Amino acid sequence: MGETGHPELACGIGSWDSDVYGNHRLLVRADASDTAAPAVAAELPWRRQDPDPASVDVIVVGPSGERVRNTVALEVTDEAGRIAFEPVDGPGTYAVHYLPYAHTGKPYYPQADYRRPTRTADPGWVHRCGLHDAAGWEKLPRAEAFGYEAASAVDSFAPLGFAATADERDRLQRAHAAEQFLLFGEDRAHPLGRYHRLPARWARATPFTPHTATADRGEFHALQVGVYALGDLTDVRAEIRGLPFAVRCLSTGGIDARGRAFERPVGLDAGRAGALWFGVEVPEEAEPGVYEGEIAVHASGAPERILPLRLTVAEDVVADGGAGEPWRLARLGWLDSAYAQDDEVVAPFTPVEADGRQLSILGRTVELGPDGLPRRIASTFTPAVTRTDGPARELLAAPITLDVGRPLDQEPLTLERPGPARARWSTRATGQDVLLSVQGELEADGFLVVRATVEATADTELDVTLDVPVREEVARYAMGLGLTGRACPTTYDWNWDTPTRNQDAFWLGDPAAGLQLSLRDEHYARPLNTNYYREKPLRTPRSWAGDDGAGGVRLRTEQGVRRLTAFSGPLTLRAGESRCFEFRLLLTPFKPLEPGRQLSERYFHAYASPAEIAEYGANVANLHHATPPNPYINDPLLGADALRSYVAEAHRLGVRVKVYDTVRELTRHTPELPVLAGLGDEIFAPGPGGGHAWLREHLGGDYVPGWVAPDVGDVAVVTSGDSRWHNSYVCGIERLRRVVGVDGLYLDDVAYDRTTMKRVRKALGGAGASPPLVDLHSCNQFREADGFASSANLYAELLPYVDRLWLGELFDYEDGAGADPAYWLVEISGIPFGLMGEMLEGGGNPWRGLVFGMTGRAPMVDVRGLWRAFDQLRLPEAEMTGWWASPSIHTGREDVLATTWEGPGGTVAAVASWAAGPVDVVLTSAAGEPVAAYAPAVEGFQPERRFAAGEGVPVAPGRGWLLRIS
Repeated sequence: MGETGHPELACGIGSWDSDVYGNHRLLVRADASDTAAPAVAAELPWRRQDPDPASVDVIVVGPSGERVRNTVALEVTDEAGRIAFEPVDGPGTYAVHYLPYAHTGKPYYPQADYRRPTRTADPGWVHRCGLHDAAGWEKLPRAEAFGYEAASAVDSFAPLGFAATADERDRLQRAHAAEQFLLFGEDRAHPLGRYHRLPARWARATPFTPHTATADRGEFHALQVGVYALGDLTDVRAEIRGLPFAVRCLSTGGIDARGRAFERPVGLDAGRAGALWFGVEVPEEAEPGVYEGEIAVHASGAPERILPLRLTVAEDVVADGGAGEPWRLARLGWLDSAYAQDDEVVAPFTPVEADGRQLSILGRTVELGPDGLPRRIASTFTPAVTRTDGPARELLAAPITLDVGRPLDQEPLTLERPGPARARWSTRATGQDVLLSVQGELEADGFLVVRATVEATADTELDVTLDVPVREEVARYAMGLGLTGRACPTTYDWNWDTPTRNQDAFWLGDPAAGLQLSLRDEHYARPLNTNYYREKPLRTPRSWAGDDGAGGVRLRTEQGVRRLTAFSGPLTLRAGESRCFEFRLLLTPFKPLEPGRQLSERYFHAYASPAEIAEYGANVANLHHATPPNPYINDPLLGADALRSYVAEAHRLGVRVKVYDTVRELTRHTPELPVLAGLGDEIFAPGPGGGHAWLREHLGGDYVPGWVAPDVGDVAVVTSGDSRWHNSYVCGIERLRRVVGVDGLYLDDVAYDRTTMKRVRKALGGAGASPPLVDLHSCNQFREADGFASSANLYAELLPYVDRLWLGELFDYEDGAGADPAYWLVEISGIPFGLMGEMLEGGGNPWRGLVFGMTGRAPMVDVRGLWRAFDQLRLPEAEMTGWWASPSIHTGREDVLATTWEGPGGTVAAVASWAAGPVDVVLTSAAGEPVAAYAPAVEGFQPERRFAAGEGVPVAPGRGWLLRIS
């Protein structure tokens, strides 16, 4: 059998049109003595794992490459097939394709439809050959099956995808009747993945045979042990004993994405196979030689069983645990990494400062009440959002309160700083039949969380309300809970509907001061997004939604206060029962705008050589996946050598390079993917299965199909929104920066939370690194498939660590919501969060975009004319004041907006219209005096023109000007 894993057949790779015939075939040889007959019979030991083999067609192709129409499949089971066919091409090798499919739907999200059995044989031929039953088949000459071929190495079932037969399983079980499970040592190069049937390779091996492996010094060596359950197994545990090295079992637990230890329950039904993975950390200074140990495995109610282990440590030394060679699977060591899991400050944020119960961070101040809730929040961001030295503006009209329906006796509050980037506090209060525990945190980026837990000391009924009173003069705009970005309404009512609505957060404020409120409980799990929301939606919080689902949020405005109230509705708690009422406040903006950086960093978002990008005039390159230096989605390290060369050449030409890497999906080319798939639903999101044929053939079911890039043959599966793979992702980002030299990331609708985003930022900004670049793209998620979530609201918690936005596909820049400048400001621009961005859909609207400092992105839009104008007018050196902050130039109309830059190039104004028809505007200074203006010629944007002081400047609907003011 050798390394092929198939007892009867040699295994290899072939070449054919897999879109017609599928990815797998068996080869049969028809000899000259047999082909004189009108038909030959073949027995096909394919050992399949697909769920219903009899429902899939079997196609025979002759040596000529033509399909043999006279083919009959008399018997098709999972173990083998019996077919007969006419040897129309005479003696030679005939190929039997047994999983033919057609991909339907969109090329990027295809669905494999396996071809149903179809009668193609001539009835007369069938009758002449006696193929009406098995007896006729038995009389035919035989064509011998001698080989298995896959369309590519990544498609192959070899060696562990070939299942043992029932007889082989029975023999194994009879030989080990006293055992409850069997152990098989297996090479790390052959990960079991999700092949749950006993591999034929193991059925013919001897269980408990000592496992031998060779590791280099300095290597994180991955070991795999196969387990075959003869009875139901629960609480499976494993360890390696006897080696003088650090070892751990990766399959039974580890460190989660927040740095916390956890245990992963492992069980196995009788008759199923599984794999346990271990990591051995061999020190660089280890003495070469043979080390003996044992792998001990036990399960509930079953005696411990031992697999002896002989590990040879070679003379060679590898760096970084061997992570630079993905075939080693050494990157599995990153699964339990706590890298960048700390409370250190990330630039440009400043440490949290505490003065009694007053906490100060960059541009914002929070004063806590004795109940642990904010009683005061203030912002010192300037109206233009470019500095943090403005006068303090109060956000709250009164303290935030949490009312449980009865008076409470408050205990003292305690506060601590576990690190420079975090402050933490706690307090308790008691009342009739209840105990209220409050724990809170504030981080340097503006993230504030309060976890209020109500415990019943006796059977009781509650009706909990959270009241957030915001000054109306601050709460000018709003977004979330079903509202797109807009002027804040005076009243609004909302109720929970998480199966179809990815909504649990509401932002209100203005560009220089605001807050996002989100509501959660202790059962929160990050949902999927970007077309996948329905596969894993939000969990409705039991606390905030109430016992009968009557909970919700209401907004009311009166006497200069916008009161945002979350309410639970009636709750019944038994004695000892508790509910967690968690609420999060993101205090915005997170950081000052950097308009000069925005206009001087010029992005090129398409694959081209560094020389072509530099010649174009761009200085930042985004390398998407499915490009030569970054071929496979979300694993750019697979192309590390080519990527390193590309980055080095780009740096030589003054171009910085960012790569697509989002962790949301994972390419099938990642060597560790079968290992991760074997961890159940820990790494990959559970779902309906289906999708591309490769996913169906190698992952079975219970997954969410991901992106397919046909040009490079890439297929992906969707990862969970929160798993240990995020630890590995962070380590991979660190290696991309340190070893490959990339300057940042292009994030495309990411799936992870703020904790991982913060760690990513730290990984990119390591010692000696230049300031990293991170931009976030999103398709408009305010759609049914995505749960009607505004992208800026959905990703707000990530934005402190992002440099630029690209919102994005399917956004409305012209009509409907796009006809409202408030929508542009809140939903698209990023300015209320301390960010600036670019436009995508249809190239955006360049005139409207410019009053927010936005352009389209090259080369999808040719913005070189604007780039040249920025340099001629010296805008990167100027101070920008947006239309929302009383700029120095006014148009006299609320539907024609002006943003100004003051600097060495003088005063420059961008003017754009949201008016329904053509208008003439007279430009005036802040003092009301008419001003003259000059419009330089900008290719694709405006002709050259001069306007005298007091002269009307004509502005067409949806258009505008870039003007030097004199």
